[in-house]
Amino acid sequence: MIHSRTLIGGSGQPPGGPATSAGHLLQLLRSNVAGHSRADLLEMTGMARSTLYERLDALFAAGLVYESTPLRSQRGRPPRALRFDDRNKLVVALEIGHTHAGLHLLSLGRDIVASARIPIEIRDSQDLVVDRLTAEALRLLDGRQPVGAGVGLPAPVDPLHRLGLERTVLAHWDLQRLQEVLGARLDCPVLLENDARAMAVGEVREPFESLVAVKVSTGIGSGIIVSGTLVRGAHGAAGDIGHVRIPEAAGRRCRCGRDGCLAAVASGRALLAAPQLARYRTLRQLVDEDGRDPAVGPAVAEAGRILGRVLAATVGTLNPGRIAVGGLVGVLPGFLDACRQQILSDAFEPSLVDLKIVPADSRTSTAVGLCRLVEESLYAPERIEQLLSQRSG
Repeated sequence: MIHSRTLIGGSGQPPGGPATSAGHLLQLLRSNVAGHSRADLLEMTGMARSTLYERLDALFAAGLVYESTPLRSQRGRPPRALRFDDRNKLVVALEIGHTHAGLHLLSLGRDIVASARIPIEIRDSQDLVVDRLTAEALRLLDGRQPVGAGVGLPAPVDPLHRLGLERTVLAHWDLQRLQEVLGARLDCPVLLENDARAMAVGEVREPFESLVAVKVSTGIGSGIIVSGTLVRGAHGAAGDIGHVRIPEAAGRRCRCGRDGCLAAVASGRALLAAPQLARYRTLRQLVDEDGRDPAVGPAVAEAGRILGRVLAATVGTLNPGRIAVGGLVGVLPGFLDACRQQILSDAFEPSLVDLKIVPADSRTSTAVGLCRLVEESLYAPERIEQLLSQRSG
């Protein structure tokens, strides 16, 4: 077991050259679900047989590798596949929103095995919210021990703690303490990530895909993947498009305290503040009436159009192959259609070639993304080397 309770986040990239450590060997095995034979690993790494076997022995002893079913062979005894041991290992994924939190247990194969949704109020004290989250997480675990936990937050997450939360909905939270408390109560390492960035990771379908995932719910956020790599920025604020100032929002006060932000006119909070929609007390109520209340559709479409104006600049800058729009508001057909049409109208034609603008899988993407990020951090080569060094010591 890895004893450190804090994760910064691994690169998740396959080794660039021959494996030079047990950690890189494990990364090779993790990159292929079917596993590799010892002969395959000798050929792939160029290691001496004695060195390879010594490092494999250390991985076996740590419970990180196991022998699976025999591989096909032309003649003689078939070699057995060595596989990363992801059996019976669980990750806890916590999606913290403004009014609700989603809790999920996932296998390392990223299958969701249990879920719960509980009401919270982000304005409440951090201790109160954490108490409710951990109680529900422990109920779902029912005595099982997770290998790690990932938390998606509606705010920028800076691993170096240089970026303050003063202008965010989590201004009264202490993220370092959040990580420590959750780690102690769940008895596992804990990774914190912005929820939209985690959603982007969960939306990746191809190894070197470039995409932008946008979450439009109470607020607005986005995650950026370039050639398969998550872009966090210098201080964890990459993709924070909700606070870009735009002409359509001139004079409109945003929750961050500034005037003119995109979120002030195109978010779920902005929709609830619209005079013609004042009868709706929650965003869920408003969303459920889309298609039935004639006042909802035009307001939703206008919000989608405004978001499309901002995303057109993103398309021109990054040239992604796909934009995945999720969140309670983002998946509404009228919102997505208006957003798509505005992007196609505003963006320069070369950046639109083969661009797909589609709904995100809002039910699972964030949880799957958090699981993947936790796995990449837990089993990063340098972390595995540290673990094996502690064991041998």
